[in-house]
Amino acid sequence: MWENRCKVAVSGVGFSKITRSSEIPLATLTLDAVKAAVADSGLKMSDIDGLATYPHMPGSGHTIVEGISEVGVETMMSLLKLPNLSWHIEVGSVNVGGAVQQAASALISGMCKYVVVWRALHNPRGQYQNLPGTYAAGANQFTAPYGFGGPGQGQAVSHGRYLEMFGHEREKMATLAVTQRKFANMTPQAFFYRTPLSREEYLNSRMIAYPLCLYDCDIPVQGAVALVMTTAERARDLKPKPAYIAGYGQRMIYDPYNFEYMAAGSSSARQTWERSGLTPKDVDVAQLYDGFSFRAIMSLESYGFCKEGEGLDFIQDGRMELDGELPLNTFGGSLSAGRLHGLWHIVEGALQATGRAGERQVRNVNVSFAGASVSHFTTFVFVPNPY
Repeated sequence: MWENRCKVAVSGVGFSKITRSSEIPLATLTLDAVKAAVADSGLKMSDIDGLATYPHMPGSGHTIVEGISEVGVETMMSLLKLPNLSWHIEVGSVNVGGAVQQAASALISGMCKYVVVWRALHNPRGQYQNLPGTYAAGANQFTAPYGFGGPGQGQAVSHGRYLEMFGHEREKMATLAVTQRKFANMTPQAFFYRTPLSREEYLNSRMIAYPLCLYDCDIPVQGAVALVMTTAERARDLKPKPAYIAGYGQRMIYDPYNFEYMAAGSSSARQTWERSGLTPKDVDVAQLYDGFSFRAIMSLESYGFCKEGEGLDFIQDGRMELDGELPLNTFGGSLSAGRLHGLWHIVEGALQATGRAGERQVRNVNVSFAGASVSHFTTFVFVPNPY
């Protein structure tokens, strides 16, 4: 078992307004989320002495402007003017889950006392594209002219291969999308908070790249989410009940279309289970990254919640409902709450561990799991007490 088990905790959480697009600068929205997280902890802004984020915007063909399309540490330093800042980092890989893990290491080592981690995403007006310009360079020259150039097409190939290998029908995925939308209807911050989704609407929606339809894709939003992390000892004196980090792991995937997901996900999860002393059978609720619906299925299998090829069957028959065997993506996930690249999954994992998830709270949570990404696997286990 990990010597640092439960030595770091998540305290306050905060959200900005989540919209499809916004005229409000992303830096302003990020500031709103950070202030809300600090206030939720019961701290003063002057108490914060650590900052961490993964600021990068996914490839879209749009111009990158700091404070408008990305919000890095330098921008937040200039806005917050923290008098006691002693540590900060922007991670360039393993996505925002890596920023959370770096913050945990900094707290354990004593480099800082209270860290804010945020993820902000911009949704520019106009159509997303991963291949801007007239010409495609490198490997893209062999695929882009035929319409194969973005993550949707890559995931479609991976998902289609999976369906054929294991004899599944794509219609089974409706359960994931419809159930997560129901959870989003219980989450006031979610983009689709007041918009239900029926199975019929899912099945009749337009195809993006077979077998992925519109509702298999996350909803790009403009907004930010933030959390406060500190040591377990300090967290006990803060306002909310802390969610203790019992263990975490990480592993980057080498295949961009995720054909090796079992090896990569299993590696990250194995670290998490070994460090926490827990197993998938101990988990009461899970948040699994769903940039595309199939990624949640990949996660179920690679993290050990079910066997390879069984994920689509696993989510059927009420198993992912709030009172099911494994409630899944209880805030709505990226499909229905909004794409904030995994930090919302981590926040929900912490909220569920501490009984602060409101209407969507799962009963008697002792172990809460979060998988924050799939191309950059980062996994976490939260528990409500350190024992």
